[in-house]
Amino acid sequence: MKSIVHSIDELKMGGAQTHLITIIEELIAQHHHDKHYILVLFGNNEFHPETSRLKVDVIELHLEMYFNNNEFLKAYSIVKDKLAFLKPDVVETHLTWSRLLVNTAAFRLKIKRRIGFEHGDIYMNSLKMRLANFFTQFFFNKIIVCSDELKEWVVKTHKIKSSKLKVMYNCVDLSKFKPIQNKRLVIYLEISTTLPKYTFITVGSMGEGVNKRIDISIKAIKVLRDKGLDVGMVICGDGKNRNKLEQLSEDLDISNSILILGNRKDVHNIMPHCYAYIHSAPYEPFGIVCIEAMASGLPVIIPNSGGIQKIITDKKEGFIYQSLSEQALAAKVELLIASDYSKFATNALIKVQEYGVTPYVKTLYSLYE
Repeated sequence: MKSIVHSIDELKMGGAQTHLITIIEELIAQHHHDKHYILVLFGNNEFHPETSRLKVDVIELHLEMYFNNNEFLKAYSIVKDKLAFLKPDVVETHLTWSRLLVNTAAFRLKIKRRIGFEHGDIYMNSLKMRLANFFTQFFFNKIIVCSDELKEWVVKTHKIKSSKLKVMYNCVDLSKFKPIQNKRLVIYLEISTTLPKYTFITVGSMGEGVNKRIDISIKAIKVLRDKGLDVGMVICGDGKNRNKLEQLSEDLDISNSILILGNRKDVHNIMPHCYAYIHSAPYEPFGIVCIEAMASGLPVIIPNSGGIQKIITDKKEGFIYQSLSEQALAAKVELLIASDYSKFATNALIKVQEYGVTPYVKTLYSLYE
């Protein structure tokens, strides 16, 4: 029996958070005698239904007050005291501040197994952050990165030794995503709005730090509608830029073709009702939501930047386009509509089997031992 502390900066809607919950659920299934804790540095637990169902203790530290006052040593002391009390066998850290604070405390407490996840916080690359990541690498047994492209970035940016890094492509619980033949998005959402014949979906933050550049996708829809194609898009996500994106849709006169739903807990139910998935982030280390879409039977259209481009073969499970170009994205969308859709959807379902959670967690657990 092992005691495992999983630490993450925030437990809110996002790829890193979804990934954490997915692997904890599988860890419990494979090793039901182990005890799991989630240490949340900032904010509240927004996955309360999931963590309650899994019977995982979530400890909210609310360190934001200390960070706002630049009291980093006090924050570190709180983290260290909590770990000293829990006495875990394994400490696993997700996102930047957890890796820096929690893993350092675990090292000082001589906790034997210390595993970090670098999910691609590419916007946190100031000189101070680069130095912190460089020096704290020596406190880890292993740091997991989700693609070879991210590994190259981490080595180049933070000067972390290649031997410290292990590439493990992200996973998804395939049982939670089911393709459907009869797509009825309007009925599922219980709305009276008539949606376009080809309604695509995108999911992502509308924030300023992590910017998924959903504006590129909106502009691509405009290009296609100007060509007479009955195309639209559903957007799941929220953030500071939501008003700007809504205004952009108004300014382009396509607001009737763009449906912004905000943060949703039922994305896995919405996806199968859509035509395909489109992604327009300028750089994506992997893109969990893309393999979730593939598991839902959707072809995907993704940019040629970061590790995300490696999850599919171009023209087989979907298309790869020139990053940050709405014209290039629109061209691939048009090409998909004119192609054999069922072939792409079938290929996506076959390909996504490579990203199942069961083998992923078996490999992860071997790092605990």
